[in-house]
Amino acid sequence: MANHSGSSGRANLGTLKRYTIIGLCLIIFQLNVVAAAAQMISLSITKGTISDVFKAIEDQSDYKFFYNNKQVNINDEVDIKVHDSSIESVLDNIFKGTDITYKIVKNHVVLTNKRIEETQSESVNQDKKSVSGKVTDQNGEPLIGVNVVVKGTTTGAMTDIDGIYRLENVPANATVEFSYIGYVQQSVNIGNRNRLDIILSEDTQKLDEVVIVGYGSFKKRDLTGAITQVKGDEIANLPLRSAADALQGKAAGVTITASSGSPGSLGDVRIRGVGTINNNNPLYVVDGLPQDDIGWLNARDIESIEVLKDASAQAIYGARAANGVILVSTKRGDSGESYRSNIEFDMNIGFQNIPKRYDVLDAEGFMEYKNRAYTAAGKALIDDFSTPEKREQILSFLDKNGGREGTDWWKETTRKPSEAINQNYNLAFSGGLNKLRYRSSFGYMKQDGILRGSDYERLSGRLNMDSEVTKWLNLSANVNVIYESRRNLDENNSYTATVFSTISADPITPVYRDNLTDIPDFLQARIMGGYEPTNPWSRYTGVIYSNKPNTVAQVDRMAQNKWHGIATKSNISGEFKLFPFLTFKSSIALDLNRNQSDGFTPKYYLDGDEYSTYATVSRGVSNTDYWVFDNYLTYNQKFSKHSVSTMAGTSAEKKRYEYIGASKQGMVNNDPSQQIINAGTLNPGASGYVVTNSLNSYFGRIFYSFDNRYMLTANIRWDGSSRFADGNRWGCFPSISAGWNFSEEAFMKNFDWLSQSKLRIGWGEIGNQTISDGAYLNTFGNGSYYIFGNPYTTSLYGGRTQVGNPDLKWETTHQLDLGLDMAFFNGSLRASFDYFNRKTQDMLVQVPVPTSLGYPNVPWMNAGSVSNKGIELTIGYNGKIGSDFKYAIDGNISTYRNKVESLGSGANIPGKGIHLGYYTYTMTEPGMPIGYFYGYKTDGVFQTQEEIDNYKNNGQVVMPGAKPGDLKFKDLNGDGKLDDEDRTMTGNPHPDFTFGLTLSAEYKGFDISAFFQGSVGNDLLNVLKYDIYSGTGWYNAPKDILTTYWNGPGSTNKNFGIDADSRMNLEMSDWYVENGSYVRLKNLQIGYTLPSSLTRKITIDNLRVFVATQNLFTITGYSGLDPEVGEINSNPQYKGCDMGFYPQARTFMFGVSFKL
Repeated sequence: MANHSGSSGRANLGTLKRYTIIGLCLIIFQLNVVAAAAQMISLSITKGTISDVFKAIEDQSDYKFFYNNKQVNINDEVDIKVHDSSIESVLDNIFKGTDITYKIVKNHVVLTNKRIEETQSESVNQDKKSVSGKVTDQNGEPLIGVNVVVKGTTTGAMTDIDGIYRLENVPANATVEFSYIGYVQQSVNIGNRNRLDIILSEDTQKLDEVVIVGYGSFKKRDLTGAITQVKGDEIANLPLRSAADALQGKAAGVTITASSGSPGSLGDVRIRGVGTINNNNPLYVVDGLPQDDIGWLNARDIESIEVLKDASAQAIYGARAANGVILVSTKRGDSGESYRSNIEFDMNIGFQNIPKRYDVLDAEGFMEYKNRAYTAAGKALIDDFSTPEKREQILSFLDKNGGREGTDWWKETTRKPSEAINQNYNLAFSGGLNKLRYRSSFGYMKQDGILRGSDYERLSGRLNMDSEVTKWLNLSANVNVIYESRRNLDENNSYTATVFSTISADPITPVYRDNLTDIPDFLQARIMGGYEPTNPWSRYTGVIYSNKPNTVAQVDRMAQNKWHGIATKSNISGEFKLFPFLTFKSSIALDLNRNQSDGFTPKYYLDGDEYSTYATVSRGVSNTDYWVFDNYLTYNQKFSKHSVSTMAGTSAEKKRYEYIGASKQGMVNNDPSQQIINAGTLNPGASGYVVTNSLNSYFGRIFYSFDNRYMLTANIRWDGSSRFADGNRWGCFPSISAGWNFSEEAFMKNFDWLSQSKLRIGWGEIGNQTISDGAYLNTFGNGSYYIFGNPYTTSLYGGRTQVGNPDLKWETTHQLDLGLDMAFFNGSLRASFDYFNRKTQDMLVQVPVPTSLGYPNVPWMNAGSVSNKGIELTIGYNGKIGSDFKYAIDGNISTYRNKVESLGSGANIPGKGIHLGYYTYTMTEPGMPIGYFYGYKTDGVFQTQEEIDNYKNNGQVVMPGAKPGDLKFKDLNGDGKLDDEDRTMTGNPHPDFTFGLTLSAEYKGFDISAFFQGSVGNDLLNVLKYDIYSGTGWYNAPKDILTTYWNGPGSTNKNFGIDADSRMNLEMSDWYVENGSYVRLKNLQIGYTLPSSLTRKITIDNLRVFVATQNLFTITGYSGLDPEVGEINSNPQYKGCDMGFYPQARTFMFGVSFKL
């Protein structure tokens, strides 16, 4: 079997080689095509103007013209007829015999008048002077073609290739104006200066900024849907676990909560609430490739992220858009008239620690706790702690083997900050020619978790290419290859989860038993039983006083298990310009994933709860092949004040998933050489299955705008899914939205302080098909293979394995959105407000059915509806003090109200699938939010027996089995007994609102930014209290249990008494519910960019160094490790249930970035 493992690796390597060769062939083909085709111009103009010539050239090429109207008369008449001529030939023809000269830089054509410049130079007198300088952007890059004019005169110039300008005959104390498309105009008094260098800042209003939407793009001012854009520059320096985390606190209406702090783990992303009991994950589309998540994506490759939040924007994606759509565009190269290239490098490295831990009892405190619990219950003390002499023997033993306090399991299981290293390295090459641009990037990320045995590694490479093959054909391609590996710990498990077991293990048990001295006789057998000196996996001690695992042994064993995979994600598209107003685009995207899980469990024996009779080796291999083929036509035309854009297309996709698993036991020993399946001798096992699904779609959009004031957008999509039976496969998803730029109205012209004001309204219907493949089918399969007496006489049993539902249909979501976008003071102050009303109908759910039906599964059905109503507010301000200090404030706040409108079956849905599995922790019922916390209401603690006897309803004692010190539960219906009728809502996991706030400033190369994020009004169910705060002495507990729990009348009315008999105290109640509100300083960063005058001497631009911290502090009243608690296994029924998640780390780091 060793050869099998090797052949699997070679197969993966071979696959990678094949795709690499294909990619290289594509690159070579494009280079040859582009090299063979120059950007040629064809014109036929009679009695036209120079302006007509410029417009014709710009229409059929990427060239843009820059000139001063005082120097170049664009109304001069010209006749020209050329075919496939170069731009230089055309310009030489036009300006032959004139004083106009030109320079071509990238796609910029800069025109000047030689005679006027010479005349101005000659006419300089003593009262006037010459002024020169350089104009750059905020990154120090020269700006070409900036218009420089002396205010109130005809004197002007334009910047050249290096951003240099020169003005002659400038009057003393004149004001010079600098203007450039896309940048804020500046007016500066020259005073007595002869040199004036200017830095232009981008126009923050950005009315013409392009925003990506489904199958196209729109100018920001034309948007009629609710779309939030996050630029790559805003997240470039954040130390992110995954690319999706970039949206946390950055986009109103988007909530991201961590379900684990484990390396490589992904948060729960929710857009505008929880819309269904089913899957609530949004659809991701990366450069046209639909994805289930973007944990694999290098955040440094992101150019922009667009979040489509309302149905009017989402409907173009139909069946998969019910939970929102997140569009990701990756960075691409820059082209130029001559070849140019850039090299970018950034890295950061840091260390991690745990922000919070439980301060648990030491050995002496643990014995006191256990004795107190047994005494309260009237039980005999356990023999080991029954006398002072035995307790002292234990403490003396511990003192000789490490310390009288005993084992600090948290310290033993976690890594030191110097060992929990987080590192990230990124290198990118970009550039291009006039008709070809490229960008290639390579990234490496390695994170060693704060808990031993956990780590994540990612190696990625990306190549993006764009070329203009001819004037009517553009080709684009991208290839992304990613390798990932991860080691996990045991989570979401109330029996053996690592974090839980670390907190609850008794401190008397030593971690290791191979070098212990002076073991008390009464502990000898329990500590040393089954010890094998030659087996390294036997050196650990079984936990003596509970059934939990030795977590140091557990994490070391789990480190033998590793998941790793390689993925190739590629896309190639061609855009054909059929007419100036009509284009056709065709693209095909391919996603190939090859994943493998390698497992090994050694043979060992620690105690009766922690052992493995045989060594076991397992391998699990999964292959996913996915492709999507899109074709669509786009029509754009402008008639006077009317603009029309339409799009129509088709899409087809198919996904195939295959899994094969095998295992074997009985290896000779635990040696690494035996960790192959063929080394096993016992219990061979194998399994495998294949799942396929497909989707066929037709879609269209129409957009109309009048005078940039009134906009109307309509979308429609038809989807046909293989996940439904014939007759229910097709769904239609329409949307319509409108916008009014009322700031463009005549009656608003006098409001100079109002830069932009737009009203939006939209409605749409979208779908959800996230169910098991083949859920509509009744399936049958093999049961068990029996041998009766003679091994050659066998019986094979078969039966029904799934009850399907052929009537399943689409889950649909209707959404209404009202929005207002405003900008003030030239865009310095911005605000956006949205109200949404979202209702999901025909939810795809698995509603429990009576066990008497004998179903082998819980069938899927369409049952009920859920609504979410909320508001979102975003505010931003960019300010400046003096010429050097700039600052920005960006904040957002959002809220939603979740409500189950109905459940088709009429039965409520209890949440029992966590922790012990038999309590009802949450409930989903009509009129209430999804997954609200469910249990008894408490009314303090019984202080005396008299209180218990007097607690009567309906003539009977409500809690006759209680003792003083027990929790008092409310008899809500007053019938004199506690039962299901008295259980009710004890908490709501959905927040009142969430928010994000970013504060940033820059001063002479220094920059600082602080990002705060939080949640207010949500409750958390601290299920961990069931065990560590049980008061029964079952497990170790935090130290405060000895001082904060009831210890006699009047001692407390909050926590029950310590007692080995828990009675009703541990029933699910509001005792477990805590306020989960928090404010967290998510990221703090301080950086310094060295002056370009220094770095350019060594050919380096933008050399920046920074220090940063992640999760520096959290303000919360929650008693658990981390108040940021998501859903268990992405199930909204268990939102906010804390079973001891792997906590998020606090990270300190240093980084550097530069550009060549």
